[in-house]
Amino acid sequence: MTNLAKLRISKGKTQEQMAKLLGIGVSTYNQYENAQRSIPYDVAKKVAELLEVKIEEIFLPTRFTVSKTSNQTETA
Repeated sequence: MTNLAKLRISKGKTQEQMAKLLGIGVSTYNQYENAQRSIPYDVAKKVAELLEVKIEEIFLPTRFTVSKTSNQTETA
């Protein structure tokens, strides 16, 4: 069971209730919950609001941009 599913259940909500509150289909919500489909940011934000948690508590970033700069001069 995913963290999203555990949190949803702990708040006493069904997938059907969440889908209705989000204005999406139950199958779409199920795919979000089971990580079978990427969740748009606006939907993720609404999910966090409905479950009364910070978005970071449910969803982790899937991409990181790493910028590496070097101010060192190499010497041989």
